[in-house]
Amino acid sequence: PLVDYLKLSVLCSLIKFSTAGTELPGKLLSSPSLRSFPAKRAATLPTCDGVSVYSTCNDCNNVLVCLGSTQLERSCNTSSHPAAFCVNGTCSAIPDTAQGCFPPPVICTDVGFFPDPSICQIYHYCEGIDQESSVYECPPNYVYDAEKTLCNPKDSTEDCVTVKCDQDKIFVSYGTSKSSKKYFAFCLFEENAVSSIQVFKCPDNYQFHEVSCMFECPEAGNYAHMDATKYFQCYHSGAQLVFTVQSCPSGKTFDQSQQVCVTSDGGK
Repeated sequence: PLVDYLKLSVLCSLIKFSTAGTELPGKLLSSPSLRSFPAKRAATLPTCDGVSVYSTCNDCNNVLVCLGSTQLERSCNTSSHPAAFCVNGTCSAIPDTAQGCFPPPVICTDVGFFPDPSICQIYHYCEGIDQESSVYECPPNYVYDAEKTLCNPKDSTEDCVTVKCDQDKIFVSYGTSKSSKKYFAFCLFEENAVSSIQVFKCPDNYQFHEVSCMFECPEAGNYAHMDATKYFQCYHSGAQLVFTVQSCPSGKTFDQSQQVCVTSDGGK
């Protein structure tokens, strides 16, 4: 019947609408101007009851172990342990942000958005090189999408992308897709354990390849070179898109917006 058909059409439209535009921005957890890390869970530290055997969080990074009349503290933040945060009395790789425990900032290597190297729900925004980042968190069941610089629903474990350090490599890529290879990392090892990870970003139209960022033509045209006095000229050679490196005339630099070499006053 026509009525049932119309109902089905409306239902399909609603389903399509609900699954479209699922990318969301994260929420700000901490910034250089607002930062207080590590945060305490309470004004007073917890204590054991003197009878039971259990564990609880002493603060964001330490576990209080209660052994009847004895109590001791164990740190989650050790070089040999990837789980740096205390959540519900045990160590976890993901902090309990609802309790005021936030991941640390990164030291910025460039300006813009960066994925967190270890926690796929976390990302960073950098305002300047060598500054501390602002830390953002995706909504529950979302992960950061480095290509879109937004949060996407986590549909499978493969959606959670982090840096996989390899002691046999100097640099490692962030993820495996072409879009995520804009980012790469340097892992510092101490006594065969990862002690720190720095994330770097290739310039626009560059992709990371094993040891460095290499230019790749997005389409035919002229594109900025790392050396401002040069540019890449991309063109089709048969079925392939190739490039040559061209130099600007003396006293001129390449302007990407105009795709030509200009003088300092903007003249061609």
